[in-house]
Amino acid sequence: MEIVVDNFKPKITRPFKRKNEYWVKLIDQSGEYVMKFKSPLEAEDAIYGMLDDLQVYGGKVKLKLKEGNVIEDIEVIELYKPSAKELLDEYFTD
Repeated sequence: MEIVVDNFKPKITRPFKRKNEYWVKLIDQSGEYVMKFKSPLEAEDAIYGMLDDLQVYGGKVKLKLKEGNVIEDIEVIELYKPSAKELLDEYFTD
């Protein structure tokens, strides 16, 4: 099953071991999803690599899911990354 989530800005848990795999939960307003990895190093790489920008900025993603909301593939369609000017304007107006 494939779904498109418009404003995907997940909170990501630390990797935990389950059934000889390392799982990471992505919790968003649209639901709770699981990514599975073979080693804790792969999980950490995903969290601080690919998923880091989504945690901070959010974006539009296409998720390919298996049963139980397990993510098989994640495709970032658009990243909502503001420009430096927008960040400065927001910082100085608050």
